[in-house]
This record gives sequence, structure tokens and C-alpha cells, in this order.
Amino acid sequence: MPQVFSNGSRIFLVYLINEPEPNQDGASIYMVDHVSETNYPLALVEFSEHTFRFGMANDEVFSGLPLSNKGLESYKAHTIENSTWIEEIKAIHKVHPYYSADRWKAQKHFSLLFHDQILEVIATGYHVDLFKTTFGQLAIEVANRMNKRA
Repeated sequence: MPQVFSNGSRIFLVYLINEPEPNQDGASIYMVDHVSETNYPLALVEFSEHTFRFGMANDEVFSGLPLSNKGLESYKAHTIENSTWIEEIKAIHKVHPYYSADRWKAQKHFSLLFHDQILEVIATGYHVDLFKTTFGQLAIEVANRMNKRA
């Protein structure tokens, strides 16, 4: 259940952590509702210096992804080495009069494959905080962080 928030200079990802419920025996279905007042184990990831794309595929078509035969696994986070996406963005920026190849050395391509979405981010890094709260309360936290200086 990933949610992505961005203001053009920062990106935040909220997602449900796969943490077994102590009262669940595995035989019944446990429904998660992002609009409920239930406190869930949630991760908040902030990426630095970014561009991103979100959506595009679900787990039923992951095998059609260009990197699926290069070790990309469902429901996992990956760092993509020798990213063609970074190369595409660098080529776009090369026309800028102050282009510097050094700026791109720290950029990494992250790919997170969720059940119904994929989040891909180019960033210099990320930071993760863990919460036990509602999706709504964490969205308020994201809005507060997004509107403060990094």
C-alpha cells in the first residue's frame, strides 16, 4: 500500500511494513484500510535530490520488466547498477551551460516493487523512519516535513 508525496524537490514514500499480527493465526484474512483509524506499522522513506516515477506495473507483469532477468525480484527494494535511466537524464541535462558530470556520480537508481505499483527513484540517498500510526497521521507528518527546509 505505498503512497508517494512530492513537492518537486523532495519525495516521501509511505508503505505498510510486512509485520505479522500477534493475534493472527495465518488462516484468516487481515484487511488493511488506509483510511481507517487503525495504527499500522508504517515506514516513511525520504529520498534526497530526486526524480521519480510511480505506478506502471503490478506483480502479475513484473516478468515483463526490462530488468526482470537481471535479478529484479517482486516485493523487494533494489539498487540498479549502470542505470540506463540515469544515463537518459544525464543526456537531457548535458545541454545546460553549467552541466557538471560530477553532480551525477552520487546519483543512485532505486527500484521498489510493491504488489500493485513500482516506485523508481533517482536520488543521492534515503532515510527511513518507522512508525506505528494511521496512514492519515503519517500523511500529516509528511506534509510537515515537506514544508520545512531539508
